Amino acid sequence: MSSLSSPLTPCDRLVSIPCRRYSADATLLLVGFVGAGKKTLGIIASVALRRRFIDFDAVFRQEVHLSPQEYIAHNGPARYRELELKLTRSLLEKCSTGCVITITGVGWSANRQQQVLLKEFAQNHPAVYVRRDRVDLQQFIMTTSPDKFNRIFEAGNEFFQSCSSFDFFNHTQEKVTDYAGRPLPAYIKLKEAERVFLRFLHQVFGRAFHVLYSSDPFSPSHTYALQVPLTWLEDNPDLGLLESGTDAVNLVIDGGAADLDDGRFMERIAKHMATIRKHTRVPVSIEVPQQSNPRCCQLLEMLFRLAPDVVACPVDSPDFSRLKLAKGHTKIIATYQSTSMTGNQSIFPEVRSLLEKTDELGFDAIRITSEPNFPGDLTNLNLQQRLGEITDIPITAYHTGPLGRASICLNPILSPVILPSLPEGDIGVTLASAQQALTSCYLLTKQTFTVFGQRVQNSLSPAMHNAAYTACGLPHTYNILCSDRFSDIHKLLNSTEHGGVAVTLPYKTDVLTLLDEVSPDAQDIHAVNTVVIQRSNNPSSKILKGYNTDYLGIRDCIYKHLSPANASRHGTTALIIGAGGMARAAIYACYQIGVRQMCIYNRTSSNAQKLAEYYTRWAEKKDTRLQIEVLRSGNDPWPAGFRQPTIIVACLPAPAGGQLQAPVTMEISEQWLRSTTGGVFIDVAYGMPQTKLRMAMNERSSMGWVVVDGLVVLLEQGIAQYELFTGRPAPVHVMRGVLREYTNAVT
Repeated sequence: MSSLSSPLTPCDRLVSIPCRRYSADATLLLVGFVGAGKKTLGIIASVALRRRFIDFDAVFRQEVHLSPQEYIAHNGPARYRELELKLTRSLLEKCSTGCVITITGVGWSANRQQQVLLKEFAQNHPAVYVRRDRVDLQQFIMTTSPDKFNRIFEAGNEFFQSCSSFDFFNHTQEKVTDYAGRPLPAYIKLKEAERVFLRFLHQVFGRAFHVLYSSDPFSPSHTYALQVPLTWLEDNPDLGLLESGTDAVNLVIDGGAADLDDGRFMERIAKHMATIRKHTRVPVSIEVPQQSNPRCCQLLEMLFRLAPDVVACPVDSPDFSRLKLAKGHTKIIATYQSTSMTGNQSIFPEVRSLLEKTDELGFDAIRITSEPNFPGDLTNLNLQQRLGEITDIPITAYHTGPLGRASICLNPILSPVILPSLPEGDIGVTLASAQQALTSCYLLTKQTFTVFGQRVQNSLSPAMHNAAYTACGLPHTYNILCSDRFSDIHKLLNSTEHGGVAVTLPYKTDVLTLLDEVSPDAQDIHAVNTVVIQRSNNPSSKILKGYNTDYLGIRDCIYKHLSPANASRHGTTALIIGAGGMARAAIYACYQIGVRQMCIYNRTSSNAQKLAEYYTRWAEKKDTRLQIEVLRSGNDPWPAGFRQPTIIVACLPAPAGGQLQAPVTMEISEQWLRSTTGGVFIDVAYGMPQTKLRMAMNERSSMGWVVVDGLVVLLEQGIAQYELFTGRPAPVHVMRGVLREYTNAVT
């Protein structure tokens, strides 16, 4: 029987719950078992947050010149616990701000004073219990007896939970592959862990997070929440489906799964939260069972420890106002289930009363559901309109069951949609069906997008974008216009059917003169590859907005494939090959990740010199120093005072008609490739399986060089372009699948 029906006093555990909001410089504390990965995560956090990193074991060793284990062996556990407490107290007092501290706590099984000290610190500082799979931890806890390990684990688990305010599950990283299923270096696993952990920390500290260029999930722009049952995650699913184009992912916990007396329940939820964060970029919410329960507060407090973006819980949860302290930066959707919305006469006064107390109760949105009274019942829309007149908080209202699907499709804020792998019917509608319904109701207008340039006949963008539109139920189309005349762009920009144009070589600079607005990054790069045609209610009026997504594709490829040994720091150097529009984007991308020394190598050195002079002047206006040298031939020595490059971006034209252009035959001098730690080589060309430059760099994979082909750049910039054109999150797994099929077809 579920422990949710257990008649225990509600909110008992909320008595000592800290207010999970901290000063911006509050020290971050990481606790957990040996082998949980605290030190690695601590270093990641210290670099990202620009804080001093302190490991308790290192402090202990510095004090007594012995490790904690050695000290215990020589002096016994009692003396160790005494010294441990003394050092911990001193450390927390002296380093209460601006630090990241990791503590394992060898004496956790018996040191009550240490527990109290850490618990007090957690009242005003984010203290994170770093969890890991029990099988992994067993390798570090030296015992061959399963029973003894379980006793140690249970005692430690209770200790670490009691003296922390957050839980983070550090996944055991499995083999990682690229979009085509090819293996990537082991350190890429660490990059994934870094991304997931930093996203968690951003939520802990309340730093804004949103999907680039997409709508706010709480905006009334027809946003959707993907419903992910806990049981689905535990059934070896295709996790790529989590990033299927919805505005949020909602982890649904049914009443039977929420067994609070099961010691593994929190482990399961923490693990699944980390899984979802790993496989999606959109906000993550957790759904609490609808039925009222005396232990609902206890369940909610456990969920707040995971720092989700949103928690949806029944509005009749006991002592709702006290959750305002416990939630930290998590938003709360109060869920209200009514028997009927007919006429809104019975439900309106009660909901209005709740809305008038939103500040007191601490919820950020409200969701109202009911059974429909007849097929096509849309009384929810009337209720939303009436409630919208008295409050600014987001209101979600829809009918449930098979007859309520029309109201789900027309509800504007976070409509629930099911996984695309599940059959539609009584359980709900997919994102594709919901957006097709909007098209049928003339609420979603078909738009055409075109890639425009001189040599775009073999572009993969149409296949990638059209597959994404189909998967999400959007009526749009993406096509090609290959032209040697720049003036042909006018018929695209003036077409009332067009929503945007992807601009390629050689027109990325020419298009600037036609635009009404240009994003700051595109202004700095002085090149635009994405034009969004924005129209008001008057079809004849339009605003042309220019963006550059090329640099995003290059930047993200560098970040995701650069090893920790080559992480951007003072003195990091990049080599840019080429001097066209992509080279402009590459220099800007390198600058954005902190590189301040670069070399440009181009067949026509005068063009490289012009590009170097442009960015030198640009940097001076930004009051920053950017050193750019031009390499005029492959025989030039590497510039004195510059470190060997660990980032190389080849920005040469893609092949046309199966024939390589002359610039692609350029070679990288051996004297420019003497980095002892290798680096990342990015080739933006993708017209054929290999280019000469790429093949040459592939031979250096054993020297630490990671080669990234242009399809990865195309995917990363295509994600941003999709979101600019549609205003919606991209279905990344669909777009990646198109490129995988192309790779399989040509190899």
